[in-house]
Amino acid sequence: MADNPKKKGRDRELVSEQGHEVAYLMRTAKVTRQRALEAIREAGPNREKVMAYLGKK
Repeated sequence: MADNPKKKGRDRELVSEQGHEVAYLMRTAKVTRQRALEAIREAGPNREKVMAYLGKK
């Protein structure tokens, strides 16, 4: 997370395996926790790639 929440930058482009980020991914992509974690591990930390990975399968 960025030091300043109003500052846009690289942090918003990345997703990690932290609980709140996985929960957000689960809600937005409507997937299970296991599926969300699998997507992060397979596609890497880039949020766009994770969402694309979830869209393919």
